[in-house]
Amino acid sequence: MAVPEDPDKRELDDLDVSHYYITTGNFTGAYLRAQDAVKLYPDDEQAHFALAVAAEKMKKADEAVAEYTKYLALAPDGEKSKQARLALAALQPK
Repeated sequence: MAVPEDPDKRELDDLDVSHYYITTGNFTGAYLRAQDAVKLYPDDEQAHFALAVAAEKMKKADEAVAEYTKYLALAPDGEKSKQARLALAALQPK
């Protein structure tokens, strides 16, 4: 009998793999795994942050802005809020 997958573990795995892919330059892989994490838990700020970083690396500026903004809406004083604000400032048209 198959054991049902634990969504919490799956999300953590998605975020871990996304982070690994970012550090190794596989931005498409990071993006796809972060998208999976957001689909599992749409209100998880860490998933939105991971997706923002991957989108930014892939030059998807509009999506990166939307995801950093979502992260800040969910966690205005979160551990990565300063990084998110700096990224948003850098992504704004000059």
